[in-house]
Amino acid sequence: MRLQRIYSQILGKFENAWQLIQAEILFRWILPTKSQPLSVSQKPAMVFAPHQDDETFGCGGMIALKRELGVPVKVVFLTDGHKSYFQIKPEDIVQVRKQEATTALNILGVESPEDIYFIEQPDGELRHISNEQQSNTINQLLQLLESFQPAEVYVPHQKDKHPDHEATYDLVYAALQKSGIKAQVFQYPIWLFWKMPPLFRVNLKPLGQSYQLSIKSVLNKKQQAIHVYDSQRHTLPFSFMRRFFLPSEIFFQ
Repeated sequence: MRLQRIYSQILGKFENAWQLIQAEILFRWILPTKSQPLSVSQKPAMVFAPHQDDETFGCGGMIALKRELGVPVKVVFLTDGHKSYFQIKPEDIVQVRKQEATTALNILGVESPEDIYFIEQPDGELRHISNEQQSNTINQLLQLLESFQPAEVYVPHQKDKHPDHEATYDLVYAALQKSGIKAQVFQYPIWLFWKMPPLFRVNLKPLGQSYQLSIKSVLNKKQQAIHVYDSQRHTLPFSFMRRFFLPSEIFFQ
């Protein structure tokens, strides 16, 4: 058992190193040449995040840029975050993550509690909620969309390699279809580039449909907001997190 554990640890470190190398190649050489530049707009935006931290990792810079321009931004969290690896009781971690999210968003410029919503579906189970829960969730999202009428909507990438992230995309898409709102939809990747197969097996053509937003002027705010998430930062490998400290964010339409 001890040898098996040591082997697993070595394999895990190798996989992390390989994923880091791939991510560095993507973000420092491939994406800058293939992605199109994106400018922050004056359009009101609604950000949908499966967990408390995804909004900051994926589009914290965009949120900060819009808020500095006085553009309305609302953020919706779909799960309660109780399956965090942070070592406290599940019922306590829910409150911890809510507070972290509120503090992080305050730093990014979303300061009113009325602009932050917690749907509180069970963490890790968004893909497997009952039909009734699914219908209720879509209706909740529909009400939020119809009351705010965003011109831009931000969701996790539809193939983000995490069931809660992909389910969030599906639920938001269903609500948008019901609403009839003609908003621009931007997908932000969290796990997509980390969990992808070796680059030589990847079709890089879709990367030409990506957009790169410079966030240099608000990078400090984003970094501060990321550091607020103490319950998450210490459970994620730094090799994974380091790309979220870069002065740009990637989106797909």
